[in-house]
Parts: sequence; structure tokens; C-alpha cells
Amino acid sequence: MRVALVIAAALGLMLAACGRDDQSGEAPRVRASTIVEPETRVDTVPQEEPAVARSQWRAVNEQARTVAGNLRVSLEGERGGPVVFAFANGVTIRAQPYDVAHADARSGVGGQSFAAVLGGDPRVDVYLYRVLDENVTRSAAQGGLCGDERTRNLAVSEFVDGSGRWVFKIAAFRGEATPPSSADPELCNAYAYTAQ
Repeated sequence: MRVALVIAAALGLMLAACGRDDQSGEAPRVRASTIVEPETRVDTVPQEEPAVARSQWRAVNEQARTVAGNLRVSLEGERGGPVVFAFANGVTIRAQPYDVAHADARSGVGGQSFAAVLGGDPRVDVYLYRVLDENVTRSAAQGGLCGDERTRNLAVSEFVDGSGRWVFKIAAFRGEATPPSSADPELCNAYAYTAQ
């Protein structure tokens, strides 16, 4: 009899505990089917504003090696002010940033995106610069970034490529039109660098 009372008391306590957890008095709802949602998050590509985090770059494509050489990029003063691009082969450009575009946006060069023009990643940003000064010394055998013509605008992107390296891409334009525009900004060359 005593065992029966102990069992009855234990049952009563268990039922009371179950009743306290379920305050709504309703049975839990069960979904009729499994809901699967697609994963829409895309990993972003690490990128930086030029001349902020890194300044030394090694030329990696033929144009960069023969025309410009290795590169040092620096802010002239504060962010948003002029940026100095000093190339080892004797070309120095002082340029003012005027816009930031997505690399998959059209550049104005034959319907191509900035990524296509730069040979870069379409998921990053491209910083656009108006050239204030281009100084070409006698040691620059190939002339400036646009040869004998004046470089008027630059499109620049700094990001981590597929192999995990920081890269720096520059497109130089000689036309009056500022990229992006409906008029052709007249692409001269594209230069590729990697962090030293």
C-alpha cells in the first residue's frame, strides 16, 4: 500500500510539472511538411580603398612591367584627397577620387564592365580618379600610362583574388569622357600588381 501511495504521488508530481511547462493548454503544432529555404548569402571579397592599407605593389602583367614598373601608392593628405601613384619606371600620377562604382557596372569602353576592363572580380568596388598631374621622366622609355598622350582618368581596384593574394588593378584612360559614361573614355592600358 505504501508503494502504491509513493507511485501515485510521483505520478501526480510529474503531471503537475508537465502542466507548468505548457502554459497555453494547447498541443504543440507540427508542420505538415519540411520547409527548406535556399542559402542566398554570398561571401564578399575582401577589398580596400586604394592607398589606405597597403602601399607597395609588384608589377605582374607585361604592361605593368614594361611601361610602369613596380608601384607605390600613397595619400597626399587625408582620405578623400589626392592620391599619388609613383611608378618605378619614372611615371608619377597625382589623382583626385571622384566616384566609386561596382566592378560589374559598365565602364563606357565598348559595353564592357569595369571588371572586364581591369581583368578583375565583378563583386568588388572600383575607385575612379581624375588625373590632376602626370609627371613622366626621361627614364620612362614607354612614356606615361597612356604612352605619349596624357592620362586623364584612372579606374582602380584593390582586393583579394581567387588565389588568396592582395592584388591592385589599374585601368588608364586618355579620353575627355569620365568613366562611367555613354561616351568612350578611351582605355589606354590595364596594369596588374600584387602586394609585395
